[in-house]
This record gives sequence, C-alpha cells and structure tokens, in this order.
Amino acid sequence: MAPTRLYVGNLPKERPVERNELEEKFEKFGRVVDIWVARQPPGFAFVTMDDENEANEAVKELDGSKVGGERIRVEVSKGGEPRRGPPPRRSRSRSRSRRGGGGGGRRRRRRTPSYSDYSYSDSRSPPRRRKRR
Repeated sequence: MAPTRLYVGNLPKERPVERNELEEKFEKFGRVVDIWVARQPPGFAFVTMDDENEANEAVKELDGSKVGGERIRVEVSKGGEPRRGPPPRRSRSRSRSRRGGGGGGRRRRRRTPSYSDYSYSDSRSPPRRRKRR
C-alpha cells in the first residue's frame, strides 16, 4: 500500500511535543516514515506512515487520546500524498497600513512588474532595471 499522511491536531501549545514522543505513539501501529511538528505556531503535526491500513488503524485508536494533557485529533490528511523535495515557496505579501504619525505624506513603494504585466507581443522577460545614481 501507499504511504499515508496523518494530521495530528490539538497538541499542547505551552510545551511543543517532541518528534520521538509522537513516534512512540504511532510506531505501535506500523512503520513511521516521517514526522513534522509545527513550532510557530505550535499545536499540530503531520505523521507519515508507510502503510495505509496501519495509518487508518492509528487514526481509530489514537483519535481522542491524550498527549500532554490534551485530547488530540488524528485524521488522514486532506493534503493528499506526502510531499517529496523542497517545500513550496511562499509569496511575500507586504500589505501594511500606516496610521497617524506626524511625517506628512505617505511614501509609496513602486511595485515590481510581474510576468503577467506584459502582453504576449512584448518580450517574455521583464525589462532590465536601470541602476540608481
């Protein structure tokens, strides 16, 4: 069978759970391939098990059990297959509002053009930036 990724939620937030603590709980049901524990914000983890049947058994037995005094939630992850390779890149949003202050006018940053800003007839690469003097 295929590896199955499980979501483990409602983990203690005051003291983040260690990987080996989760591994001990889940390895009773089968081979654990990978464990990722969230640190910022804490409170959840993903456990990947080698076999789908073993993962489903772990869900049945561990959902509602206690870890660090909290009743945890264990379910098959809705994200599909476990990822291979580097994590996806996040976009950096810089939407900040400025309020008050005695500085007068607002400063605006120029938006860097994206590839979608150019029509098909334009060059496929964005224009080169001029150096500031």
